[in-house]
Amino acid sequence: MQRGIKRFIAFIWVLPITLIGFCFAIIIRASGGEIAKYGIAWEASGGRAPQLLWLFNPWLNIDAITLGHIIIASDNATARRLRAHEQAHVRQYERWGVFFPLAYLVASALAAINGGDAYRDNVFEVDARCAEVSHS
Repeated sequence: MQRGIKRFIAFIWVLPITLIGFCFAIIIRASGGEIAKYGIAWEASGGRAPQLLWLFNPWLNIDAITLGHIIIASDNATARRLRAHEQAHVRQYERWGVFFPLAYLVASALAAINGGDAYRDNVFEVDARCAEVSHS
């Protein structure tokens, strides 16, 4: 019972961001992509996913992004390859809630200010890469 309540609170805590991700997932599904549940999140991939990912940063090649409990991946193979990494971001969202996007940006800025790479040295990305290793 206790675990069910914690899961529900985590779901509600990040729901506004998940709803944004859900809108993207619907577009992906309507354009021929797929939606499937894996672990604690729903993955939407294929269809117009590459074009939607481009919207997040036209200067970088983004293969996947997590929005609350929704993972958007360019295709099924990418979704499988990055599953552990993106599931780690879902858990980060569950901890930080709607404040995660801001915390992520601050972590990127701190990494850059300290002479590192805003993406590779972001503490949230370091954590997600550790999750990849522990699941391989």
